[in-house]
Amino acid sequence: MNQVSTPVVWMPMVETMMLLVNLTEEGSRYQPKAMHPVRRAARLRYDQLRNSPAVLETERLLKGGFWLNDFAELALAVEAFPKIGFAYPLSREALARAAGSEMHNDPNEGLSRLEIYLAQVAQFFASAQVQDFLRTHAESYRDAVDEMEKALGNASYTGEMERYFGITHRSYLNVASLLTPAGFSFGISITTPEGPLAFHVTGAFIEPDGKMTFSSSIQAESSSEREFIRAFVHPMVERRFLDTRPFQDAFNRAKPYLRQLGYEESSPCLEDHLVQAVQASLMAKRGERAIAEAMLKFDEESGFIFVAAFMEGLAHYEQHRPEYRNFDSYFPVLMDLFSQLRGK
Repeated sequence: MNQVSTPVVWMPMVETMMLLVNLTEEGSRYQPKAMHPVRRAARLRYDQLRNSPAVLETERLLKGGFWLNDFAELALAVEAFPKIGFAYPLSREALARAAGSEMHNDPNEGLSRLEIYLAQVAQFFASAQVQDFLRTHAESYRDAVDEMEKALGNASYTGEMERYFGITHRSYLNVASLLTPAGFSFGISITTPEGPLAFHVTGAFIEPDGKMTFSSSIQAESSSEREFIRAFVHPMVERRFLDTRPFQDAFNRAKPYLRQLGYEESSPCLEDHLVQAVQASLMAKRGERAIAEAMLKFDEESGFIFVAAFMEGLAHYEQHRPEYRNFDSYFPVLMDLFSQLRGK
């Protein structure tokens, strides 16, 4: 498995979904001190449309737990307007969150709700002339893509990831988004008939001095690697949910504490722990052990209390790698080891 190039693009559908998020009251929570000029221009231009059906439904979805990464996944899975529909299936988890508790998190209900929502978004896209707005700022988008391409350079760890997980993706795309809040990034896997697609969707990076940029090599490389790892991890955690009982039990016992970190469900918490541990393992394997150890220390001090247990579990996987066809086949073993290791 050779390294696969990871080109940088921007995508109008991602920007449309993030525009709607920005116009909601709930979306204002994701407004850091630093705001990209294009994001600010979008909020000002479309402020009078906050009560449109698409914005109001976006608000309801957000309040029901359909988070920013779900909107990014939705944007990547749908047909380009003026068509209305899904080109690729959404994850079961995203559909359940779209349904919300009032619909008992039924994925079928979530799909029905999102189909109606897409029609509202298409209407908003046309009537609000979103495409014209994006064209007006085309130079800013080209600059963002160019900056991120230079920041990433030849850095591509996809080959390492594919060897580690024992599976491949059809392609890998970095998506620069000016309307995604700065400092946010998402890793998404989209299922297609030809094989899964991996996406790293990111807003601008925030430098220590508060400057927003896509040209930070350190942040671009770290974010791209982390979120492509997530594209491997997320589908596995969703598919192997029944095997995650040991982590669910640990999560429920620590839930009052973990809720302070923003976790209401065990799966996102497990996913984040695994992503952090795998990234640190890959960094150590390519000679960046000191940086990996510093990163893990920061994660543990930030409240990720199960990272050490997962690092031990991953070490066992690496030592016995020939015994397992891929990481997915090892996952039940990892969960069993976790139940033994977390008490250390």
